[in-house]
Amino acid sequence: MRTEEQRELIKVYYHVMGDGRFLTILEHISKAIGYGDEYARFVFANNWDEWEEDYFGEEGVCYYIDAPAVEEDVEFVLDYDTFYQYLVEDSEEYLEKYPNNRVHVEELLGEIRKRFNIKGV
Repeated sequence: MRTEEQRELIKVYYHVMGDGRFLTILEHISKAIGYGDEYARFVFANNWDEWEEDYFGEEGVCYYIDAPAVEEDVEFVLDYDTFYQYLVEDSEEYLEKYPNNRVHVEELLGEIRKRFNIKGV
């Protein structure tokens, strides 16, 4: 799957979740806990054991976006660095609408960066 497609699907995820859940999503991520509903969700690799059907490896984040949010059900896995890069971009978009939450968002991003050992960005 191309990067552009992944970005569009992540935007679908946030659209389905709504702005009101953005801080909750960040809080879940800071604890390596997935978040979503029956149509759009993500999980961390540590959510599955190797013997389970949805196991996708030792590291990474898997998004599941299902109809009717998209035409056909889709899933894709991101490594932690890419996941964090997209998360920073999405946080900036959120902060354009809700600038008063900047301190809290930046604190959570710092926790997330540390938890997943993100070096760049």
